[in-house]
Amino acid sequence: MNVDLSEDFKDKYRKLMGDRAEDLFAAIETNSRNSFRINPLKPNFKNVNVDLSEPIPYSSVGYYGDIDGNSIDHQAGYLYSQEPSAMYVAEVLDPQENDKVLDLCAAPGSKSTYIATKMNSHGLLVTNEINNKRARVLSSNIERMGITNAVVTNNSPKDFEKKFEGYFDRILVDAPCSGEGMFRKDPESVKYLSLDYVEQCANRQRHILDSAYKLLKPGGTLVYSTCTFSPEENEENIDYFLNEHEEMSMAEIKKYSGMEDGKPEWGNRNQELTKALRMFPDVFEGEGHFICKMVKSGSDTKSREKDISTGIGKEEVSLVNKFSKANLVNLDGKNWFKVSDFLYQAASLDNRFKSLHVLRNGLKLGEFKKNRFEPDIAWILAIEPTDLKSIYELDDNQFQTYMHGESIILTEKPSFDNKWIGLSYQGKLFSWGRYSNNQIKNVYPKGLRR
Repeated sequence: MNVDLSEDFKDKYRKLMGDRAEDLFAAIETNSRNSFRINPLKPNFKNVNVDLSEPIPYSSVGYYGDIDGNSIDHQAGYLYSQEPSAMYVAEVLDPQENDKVLDLCAAPGSKSTYIATKMNSHGLLVTNEINNKRARVLSSNIERMGITNAVVTNNSPKDFEKKFEGYFDRILVDAPCSGEGMFRKDPESVKYLSLDYVEQCANRQRHILDSAYKLLKPGGTLVYSTCTFSPEENEENIDYFLNEHEEMSMAEIKKYSGMEDGKPEWGNRNQELTKALRMFPDVFEGEGHFICKMVKSGSDTKSREKDISTGIGKEEVSLVNKFSKANLVNLDGKNWFKVSDFLYQAASLDNRFKSLHVLRNGLKLGEFKKNRFEPDIAWILAIEPTDLKSIYELDDNQFQTYMHGESIILTEKPSFDNKWIGLSYQGKLFSWGRYSNNQIKNVYPKGLRR
């Protein structure tokens, strides 16, 4: 591999790291180690067609190895590709099932989807991205992984401040950064690096951290992470933040083999910075990463929540109940609300979310059309198989046919006669199918076909 490191970059880290800098430069020239996570929100989640013989020691669901993005395991949300160092961030955040959690800079969703699995579909996860295009990618990954307790928003951190001050138990700021730690995975990113760019990133990160402070409850936990080596974006920023906000204090992070303390000498000799964590690729099997955990002093005062209107009429409830009676064993009617013609099972009905640009609030159940209700793929990716009256298991040829967008012609009359069925391949639900006259008509989203 050839990573064209600039002389400015080399000079900077020779001054900071001495002789060790040469080991860092050599490590950047080596190939990365790939890894992935399995998804415990899925039934039989370890039943995947990948090698699980190399678990990552600091992750309960992470493994070294490669995955196929076109496989059923990936399509059905059983697997998520994620870099090894980045996996530790959600473990450090350590969300609890009834927490309100904010991932403030969340796209494409690697850390948010990990956080959601640790919350086990309980509590509230608000996962935000300021860039609209990236926010839509985030939303699609939340959907694929079968996550039901997330509100996906497309806002700046500042947008949260008026309505959500002191609202969240835990906040992750996985800050947009100069990306030095990812040079060997993305050699092209070297071209964008300059000393000015590092300063721009550090300044932006400080503003994001200041917003996060306002949104965090007293007694809450804030985790800050980057994928850069830069002291300006790491130790210097945290030293600045702690000086600006006396209520914040550093918390210890368990360090595994190859993980190192933060560098006080890179952050105004603040000895508390040893509690932060660094990963350098010359000694750690992963990319460059920085993680810092902080706690806000004080005790939480509960704020009152005002629910938004559900917007559902009796006729629409009747259509959903009609669909349910024909096709489902169980239907959870809690927290339903309607946006345009779409029905959701909300992750939150808190009125404050009306002030934000929300792309997805909880689980998208389906769409109201002319005198009928049609289910959405998000529902099948999150549903319990036992809630379906009928599941049809596709063979290899049928699966390929369906993924191409074609209908399945049945040679024999099936045992079911309900219109909507769950489609499964290798024991994994991945789509609805619409049954009629010995055909399973294709309703798989066009953007997912291949």
